[in-house]
Amino acid sequence: PPLSESPPASARAARQPVRHRQCFILMGAVRSRSLLILAQLAASTAAALTTPGRLVLLRHGESAWNAAGRFTGWEDVPLTPRGEEEARTAAELLLTEAGDVRIDTVYTSVLGRALRTAGLCVEALRRNGRPPPPILPTWRLNERHYGMLQGLDKRDTLEKWPDPAALREWRLSFAGRPPPMAADHPFYSRSPERLAALRAANADGEPLRDEDVPLTESIADCVSRVRPFWENELLPALLDGSNCLVVGHANGLRALVACVQQNVDDESLPSLGLPNGLPLIYELEPDGSVRYPSEGRCYVPPLQAYYLGDACLVFNALDQDRSGALSRDELLDVCRASFDSIDGDGDGQVAAEELAAACGDELLRDADTNGDGSSSREHAAAGYGPSQGRLGAPHRTYVPRRLVNFLEYMAWWNRQKRGAAGTASLKSFDQ
Repeated sequence: PPLSESPPASARAARQPVRHRQCFILMGAVRSRSLLILAQLAASTAAALTTPGRLVLLRHGESAWNAAGRFTGWEDVPLTPRGEEEARTAAELLLTEAGDVRIDTVYTSVLGRALRTAGLCVEALRRNGRPPPPILPTWRLNERHYGMLQGLDKRDTLEKWPDPAALREWRLSFAGRPPPMAADHPFYSRSPERLAALRAANADGEPLRDEDVPLTESIADCVSRVRPFWENELLPALLDGSNCLVVGHANGLRALVACVQQNVDDESLPSLGLPNGLPLIYELEPDGSVRYPSEGRCYVPPLQAYYLGDACLVFNALDQDRSGALSRDELLDVCRASFDSIDGDGDGQVAAEELAAACGDELLRDADTNGDGSSSREHAAAGYGPSQGRLGAPHRTYVPRRLVNFLEYMAWWNRQKRGAAGTASLKSFDQ
């Protein structure tokens, strides 16, 4: 109607329900949209406020082939009695030094030495009133496969292998890969009985195909094998607040470290210190990066995870330059301290100059089990050169630095405690 005229009362009454319905529909739409925005905001806020869980890495206790000094790889060998005790000690460290860490899930490889270590840890937690977490085995956490070297004695192989340069490259570089094992190898990993045992242990995990079982591997291959487990399962669980214990193997855990801590270079990765039965803990930021350092915790470079126990503190006291490894001169301090405790009558039968000349080198030979104690001249003669890193950039292969890393130090020190080497070696200096 014209503006000057008012609509009839009957018309106004007819339009009122329509307007009310339109108003209600509009209000409902606004409310729904507001609730959606609030829900999204609440979800993002909750995610930001969720404290990521801690990641505990634990190398299995000493195995029979660790004790014998043999290349183990994917061969399934049991723990020694000492290895079982190391597993129980590791659980005790978690209870006493990381008591606020409630383990929600345990991941492990499908190899018996890791499964047994995980089981002993969970049993110790249960005995101490902690809820026992589930144990989830996966073949992706298995040890690096050593190819044709699998089963060989390490010391004997280092001394007698016809091509020492190639052997060092296979063992100590990121991309070095030993020759694959043949079907007639005494420990052939794809034999029917070994495949059946692997699948039985992996029954509830990601299916294991024949081609998933390697016949040789480099550290780079291990990283490629472990990365899907990190990205698809472990990292999401940690970011959701779960504390996860991963029980694995030296090189398998090094591969996992390469996924967790992006700033570990290829050269350092093959020799990272992961001693048997010594827990190593990563703390994460909400974006998945590593939180480092934590006050009052002990670190060995280049790792940004802290060790439990006293061994790290002692090693760092010896490692005067904070390089993460002990040089000949730093080992000399170990030797002097050991000799002082042996020479109880103080008669000085071993002259100081004899000790200085021989002690560091003797301990270096005894402790340097990975064979990286060759001289720079030997290194140049071996012809080592650049190769491709894990991100496609050139990196240097094996670079000998005459150093004893934390892993070698712990292995050597454990031998001294068992009376296997140290005292006899020191006494032999008295010519």
